[in-house]
Amino acid sequence: MKKFEFILLVVFCLLGINNMAYTQEQDTVVIKDSITKMKLDNKLIKLTKQVVLKHGPGYYREYKEPVIKYRRVKKTSRDLHPSISKKNEGRVYYTVEYPYNMEEEIFYSEYSVKVYFWEDLTIFDIFFGDGRGIQNYDKLSRAEKNKIVIPFKQRKPGKWVQDTIRNDKGDVIDIMNRYEDHK
Repeated sequence: MKKFEFILLVVFCLLGINNMAYTQEQDTVVIKDSITKMKLDNKLIKLTKQVVLKHGPGYYREYKEPVIKYRRVKKTSRDLHPSISKKNEGRVYYTVEYPYNMEEEIFYSEYSVKVYFWEDLTIFDIFFGDGRGIQNYDKLSRAEKNKIVIPFKQRKPGKWVQDTIRNDKGDVIDIMNRYEDHK
């Protein structure tokens, strides 16, 4: 009987672990055909390069290969606006992010630019590393799109500095840490 209980416990544990892994990964889309995936990657990179060079050429990087993710919209998708998540639950989308050299420059994000595509390769959002972006890109007219150019200003990485605050006697009152931008 103890052997049966042990086996039952192991089965329930495995089911629980499998369920946790499924819930964490259920928004990731898997493309099994490597040729199809390679063609899709190439098309996504080509379209991303075109749109970035048109609207924010200063953000285009060839530092590393772009990071491409295949996702499915969930109500709780963290990288989508809640209104988009709500209206498009279950829909497949892709993102292409351009990494940058963090030793040479700094952005507010881990990418210089991130472009969002629907499954039919329609671009719906573009976000730049400095926090600016073009939302609802797919809803803009051609004339509106032609007017948009996001200005670029490079920021060099700064450093953490420790300031020691002392009283008149020279005793340490406080030590403050702050981030100092590189000029």
